[in-house]
Order: sequence, then structure tokens, then C-alpha cells
Amino acid sequence: MKKVGIIGGGASGLTAALYAHKNGASVTVFERKDRVGKKILVTGNGRCNFTNEYMKAECYYTDDKDFVERILSLYSKDDLCLFFTGLGLLIKEKNGYYYPACEQASAVLDVIRSALDETDVEIITDSLVTEVNKSKSGFSVKTESGETYSFDSIILATGGKAGIGTKEQANGYDLLKSLGHKVSKLYPALTQIKCEGLNFKGLAGVRSDCELYLFSDENLIMKQTGEVLFTENGLSGIVSFQLSHCVAELLDNKKDARILMNLLPGFDEENLKNFVISKILLHENIAIENFFTGFLNKKLNVEIIKRNGLKPSGKVSDYDRDKIINAVLSMQEVLVKAVGVNGFDKAQVTGGGVPTAELSDTLESKICEGLYITGELMDVDGICGGYNLQWAFSTGAIAGKNAAI
Repeated sequence: MKKVGIIGGGASGLTAALYAHKNGASVTVFERKDRVGKKILVTGNGRCNFTNEYMKAECYYTDDKDFVERILSLYSKDDLCLFFTGLGLLIKEKNGYYYPACEQASAVLDVIRSALDETDVEIITDSLVTEVNKSKSGFSVKTESGETYSFDSIILATGGKAGIGTKEQANGYDLLKSLGHKVSKLYPALTQIKCEGLNFKGLAGVRSDCELYLFSDENLIMKQTGEVLFTENGLSGIVSFQLSHCVAELLDNKKDARILMNLLPGFDEENLKNFVISKILLHENIAIENFFTGFLNKKLNVEIIKRNGLKPSGKVSDYDRDKIINAVLSMQEVLVKAVGVNGFDKAQVTGGGVPTAELSDTLESKICEGLYITGELMDVDGICGGYNLQWAFSTGAIAGKNAAI
């Protein structure tokens, strides 16, 4: 019987444990926290959106989309749904997003833990692995408390740096380097973007439907549409999270990053202009602040008014018609400068990691025989929508199966 050691008791590590056990291995899981699967509990705002109907490699940032496509074909969305159904989890789909029917992330963790309880998989919590050494006979694992264990194969499933930001979060990457792997530059991803160019402190808490266009040196890098949340120092919400990986990478490479916001998406410019002209003719004696009512959130209206040299208390008749028209049309072209992203402690996922060229499709290392790597440790990270959990579960299942045989 093969002895498999799994370092990390998150989504990919626990899945790997179940599949390794299913394929006849003796399995030990090392988890540095006091309980396994804690990060699962906070995914999707506690609702655990674990996969998506549209599961394609294009939804991932990676150095090799073909590799991602192959992995997702080896363990697909349908495979994951069958896995959870087999564990007794009722699944529902909403607009292409898959959740446990109760929309509680704890249900996902509970069915996984329950399945593990029915096996002889050993789970050692409060156990930080500090060393993994390769020998002719296999691997030796040393923990912070000084205990040593021996295994035939190792699955590194520690997750990335996102979420906590402590030195322990970097431990998986240190272990990989000690075993001969390269680790590319790491970036916080799915996190808030810090910006300049608006009174963000005054707009904090405001939500608005929006189209975001990320530019660098006049080149369009990415477009996203959805609800944006203004914070004291920038932009948050899913629509801005999707841009954060690119923003972090651009700024790290000393490149310009600017975001153009269309705060009135779906409105044709000419129709909008005609509406404003009609409104001016009907309401020329009201205050500018009242004239702008209904276009955007009141706080955003005031910001737009001031940016365009208008006074909220001034009357419509005090200003040239074109000045008011241009102020309204400017809602579709609000430009801000991205100056940073929140750190790993506030990020949902880690960008960068081990180049996929160093892994086979079984997720075994090409550098260190018998070593398997899962999840965020690879240079693969997905957008919002269940893509990162699917990647964690897919890679865990594939690594667990292959490490055991």
C-alpha cells in the first residue's frame, strides 16, 4: 500500500485525500490550522459557488491555457457535480453558477468531512510542515514541532498567499523551491483596486452598475461589466476584482494602469443627449443638484457636477446648455488612475506560482518524481464565478488519484 502525505487541508487537499484513499493509498493530511477546510467556509460570501456552467480555460490567468483545458477535461464540472452528489450534497444552479442547495458553504465542508470520517485517512491539525526532503526511498516530512514522517509520494496543497497574509501562507512556495521548482512573481488577485482621480472617501459605500475598461498606454487590456462598489480608496466588487490581477501585474512592471468607467451602461449617447435637452427645456429653473436626480446615486451625481465645474445649488438656467449636456455625458467616461491593489491579506486568490511547464498532466512534478502540486500553487488563477474552487477540486482529484497508483 502506497503512503501518501498531503500538505494542506483545504479544498484541493481534502479532495486529494478522498481520491488517494479511494485508489488504495494510506493517506495522512497535515493542516497548520486547528481545523481543515476553513477557507471553504468564506468562499462566495459564505454561499460557496463551486463551479460554473461556462467552464473554459479563457476564464483563467495562466502561462498555458492548453494545460488548463486538459486538466478541466480530465476532471470537469460534471465530474465535480457527480462527486458532490455522491457525497450526498444537493446542488442547484442559478444563472450558470453552481451552489449547494442551501447556499451555505458549511454544507460543502460538512459532506467532505463526513466522507473522510468514514475512511482511515489521518488528519493532523495544528501541524505546520517546515521541511520536505526527497530520498531514493521516497520523502521525509518534518513539522514545526520536530516530528518526522515518511511517505512514498507527496501532494503539496497548501494554497496560496491570499486570505491571511502571514508568513505561513508563503510556506508552500518555500517547500516547492526547496524541491527544485521555480516560482513566478506572486500577485494578489480578486481584490480591491486602489485608485486616484475621484473623491473616493466621499463615495465610499456607493454601488453602481458599470462598464470598466482597463487601459495601459492607450491599449485596452480588459473590459468588465457589472456592479462596482466604491471604497474609501478605490473600487471593489466583482467587476473590479476581475481586473485586479492585470492591474497588479501592470503596476509591478512599472506600466501605466487607468480605468475608464461608464456609469450609464446601455444608454446610447445620442438618446441620452436628447433626453438631457428635453429635461433642460422643462426644468430650467430648478437647482443643478435636483436636475441630476435619477441619473446616478446622489453622491455620484454631486461628484460629476463638481468635476464639470457646476455648482449643486446653481440653477439650470445659469449655465450654457452644452455644459450641462457634457456633464451628463461624462458619466459614461469617468477616468481614474489605478495606483495599487489591496495586499494578499485581503485578496481571494493568488496570481503566479509554479510554471505549468514543470508539471505533467497527472500533476506530478517533472523536477521531483513523486511530488504532486495542486490549486493556487500553480501559475493558474481564475476569475470570479466558481473557477478557483473548480480548479482546486479538479487538481486535488487528479493529484490524489495519481499519487496513489
